Amino acid sequence: MLFDKLKHLEKLRRKALKDPQLEPSLAPFFAAPLPSHDSPLRNLDFVALDFETTGLDFAHDKVLSIGGVKMHGLQIDFGSCFHHFLVEPECCINPQAALINQITPEALAQGMSLNEARDFLIDTLHGHIIICHAAVIEHSFLFNMLGLKSSFPLPLIFLDTMKIERSLIHRPQGKEDLRLATIRQKRQLPPYVAHNALADAVATAEVFLAQVKDVFGKDEPKLGPLFTRSC
Repeated sequence: MLFDKLKHLEKLRRKALKDPQLEPSLAPFFAAPLPSHDSPLRNLDFVALDFETTGLDFAHDKVLSIGGVKMHGLQIDFGSCFHHFLVEPECCINPQAALINQITPEALAQGMSLNEARDFLIDTLHGHIIICHAAVIEHSFLFNMLGLKSSFPLPLIFLDTMKIERSLIHRPQGKEDLRLATIRQKRQLPPYVAHNALADAVATAEVFLAQVKDVFGKDEPKLGPLFTRSC
């Protein structure tokens, strides 16, 4: 049941907060209570988040850049946009990845250290609902970046615009194209530069707003139905 999933995550968060093995720097990240399934979206804070990485091997690949924008309720705060490169001295950039995301060694040399990025994400994301396209990517890399033990949860609720979009297809025609750019094109949203962490985060936030309208129509938008579609 939906209620049980959210309630269980909140229970794990509270348990981890009391665990003496929780790293002190992570305590603020675990301190914010999670909203319930009945929470109206107008009362919630969100971060649309995107990572550009060297690949999709969560155990070995690295995050090259992080981009995002905050939202309060159903309003995007464009003044809150952030876009940071990460410095990974031991990491060799995959030439194919660099060709796609245009992130060069020179750009990374001006970026944050992993510890700085870690602190930034803890400060920025706590107390927010996270919106991603294919959220398993950001969830998995974030878990690794924070150095969380397997016994601890990631104390955040993720809403996945890719899964929400799939749930809105009433008559699937085989393998649907659920890429962010394709969804935007179908919804007649303007194209953005692809494989740029900030541009993809803003693009995801805009798709999310369109999906909320599709899911709820004139009804009060609440967290639960979107979370259920994201699971």
